[in-house]
Amino acid sequence: MSKDKNQSKETTEESKKSPQIIIIAVLVLLALVIVVGLANNAKITAPEITETAEAVETEQDTNADTTQTAQDTNSAEIDGAETTTQEVSADFDLKKASTPRILGNPDAPIKISEHSSFTCGACAMFHKTNFKMIKEEYVDTGKAYIVFDDFPRNMYDIKIGAVARCVPESTYFNFVQLLFETQKDWLNEEYVTYLKQNAKLAGASEAQINNCLESTELHDALAKRQEAANKDHGVKSTPTLVINDSVIVNGLDPYATIKAALEAALVKPAE
Repeated sequence: MSKDKNQSKETTEESKKSPQIIIIAVLVLLALVIVVGLANNAKITAPEITETAEAVETEQDTNADTTQTAQDTNSAEIDGAETTTQEVSADFDLKKASTPRILGNPDAPIKISEHSSFTCGACAMFHKTNFKMIKEEYVDTGKAYIVFDDFPRNMYDIKIGAVARCVPESTYFNFVQLLFETQKDWLNEEYVTYLKQNAKLAGASEAQINNCLESTELHDALAKRQEAANKDHGVKSTPTLVINDSVIVNGLDPYATIKAALEAALVKPAE
């Protein structure tokens, strides 16, 4: 009887252990499934990351190549523009450079011939004062036009006048006005450097500037203007204004004096 009880007790204990074993087995199985799943995910994710990195790197390389290509293209365009400018600006037209420079409407009733030299302090003063009033009251209103006639007193004047005639005609008088207003800044041994810098800003190329600086024919043509002014109108000093090729006025006379001469010319315009 005692033996049967012991066997029954062992059977009961074994029955209790069976569910525990099953639970443990299930947990182990779940753990294996999770591990395998993570491993597979790792295998899938890794190539995706690698592929993404490669795509970014490829895109960066493409962008870099595109940027470099654009830079190379821009450089080629700039080089080409410079070459074209040099080829065009190498041409020098003496006749065009020697023609009169006119400010205003050439059909206006009054012609004012201004005889000035670029190194003349009185001429600089004229351009800061009376010239501006003449321009505003007579040139801008269509009553008069100004012809700038170089009256060189030295080689400085000739070279400066030559460079001025190499800037576009549309910017000539602005350039001349700049030179007179800043005369004290450039009137020294370094004047050519100042001339070149500002002539370029006015639209002249390096080749044009050099041609005008070196053209003995243009220099001679400007020197002859002084001789002609002296011979034709008795001009001996600067600044001198010749109104309608007959009336001579000093550019630094009181503005009232100049105005009176201009008003008289309006009553009796040039024939």
